Amino acid sequence: MSKLIKGIADVLTFNTTMVHVGISDVTNEHANYRMRGGEGSSISFLVGHLASTRYGMLKSLGATDQNPFAEKWGGDNAARDASEYLDISELAADWDELGVIVADALAGITDEQALATSPAKLPVSDTSHRGALGFFARHESYHVGQIGLLRTELGYQALRYRLYEHVEAQAAGA
Repeated sequence: MSKLIKGIADVLTFNTTMVHVGISDVTNEHANYRMRGGEGSSISFLVGHLASTRYGMLKSLGATDQNPFAEKWGGDNAARDASEYLDISELAADWDELGVIVADALAGITDEQALATSPAKLPVSDTSHRGALGFFARHESYHVGQIGLLRTELGYQALRYRLYEHVEAQAAGA
């Protein structure tokens, strides 16, 4: 992995974990609940949106041309009735699998590739792959925060405490 993207890759890996722990205890009913009188984003929408964005990131790196999330969550798709979404347990499994795909793709990036111009058209001044990856990481972190907010609004444990429990379980070999 290029040292030029190591910090960004670390943020994306952290976000993979945060989404995992953030949805692993949420019921499907709660995952589909939309705030703001049914007009806001749900946890299911946010996870699908993040997955679609990750596939877009992979596409910009030349790692795939697939995006199984594009139809429901890609582009300008706004949050809508959750009856169209996957069950949260399916989204969680897909998210975990996608985390491995992203980590593998980032591990193969060289310094030269990191500095090459990205085909992604994003609102950043650094038009390299490094700049695009930085944007994707910031975008993703914003939505991870939304998932954390929705969790607490729905009565779940704050995401940071779920993370501590996850880290302790990993250290104990669980």
